[in-house]
Amino acid sequence: MKLPAFVPKDLRQLARFVPTSGWDAIEWAPLLGAMREVSTRYVTGRGVAGLRDRLSETVPEIIWVKKLRGAERLDRVQEADALQTAGDAILQLYFAQWLNDDGLFIDLRTVRFGLDGDALHYAPNGLWIRLRPEFREGMVALYRSFYTDDDRAFDKALKQMGMLRPGMSEKAEAELKGLLYRHFGIDQRAQTFSIDTFKASFDELFAFFIEHDYKLHSDFIFVGFYLITLYLTLEAGGQAHDVRAICSQTLLEA
Repeated sequence: MKLPAFVPKDLRQLARFVPTSGWDAIEWAPLLGAMREVSTRYVTGRGVAGLRDRLSETVPEIIWVKKLRGAERLDRVQEADALQTAGDAILQLYFAQWLNDDGLFIDLRTVRFGLDGDALHYAPNGLWIRLRPEFREGMVALYRSFYTDDDRAFDKALKQMGMLRPGMSEKAEAELKGLLYRHFGIDQRAQTFSIDTFKASFDELFAFFIEHDYKLHSDFIFVGFYLITLYLTLEAGGQAHDVRAICSQTLLEA
């Protein structure tokens, strides 16, 4: 798909992870509207300060800043212990933002983070989105169902997000659940991250959506972008993370 000229480079880089045929499974009007909004925020910085202030207390391990002045950019850090601690905090941030109805910053790439001694700094940019409440709440329910092994809650969350549709065959439903679990179900106690593995699951999901004539809201695409930036950063850090414990502390105890 050829994106409109107003879409900035950083957003285009994320859009490249969507398979070419996958754009046919997206509702165009909401997508273009959301792309325009996010592109405007990226250029103008509109809403960044307010959202940053509202989220700044969600993860005590992270100091929210306007710019990374005086901090060593995370993509230049080599020490394994520092990368482990930083990666754990970024995972906390990833999960914590789901609890905020005002919006979430989707750019978790290494260039947005820096270390000043032992302190991890985060300088979010204008790539933020406010998801529809039912979709955001569905994602929270989805993750909670993974970590409580609650199949009934898993089904309810997928229906809330518009993933499970009425009239689906048992075979199609089982296939979709497996695909979504592999895509979102980061539940290991010592997980390393691979963007290639993530991309493969993204491709499989879109192949399913195309085959079954889905028309997805743009929320799904932006959630994909959010996950892409997380995977890129944690893959670059090269550490294994106890995702189950971090998710439990952040979402189940909230």
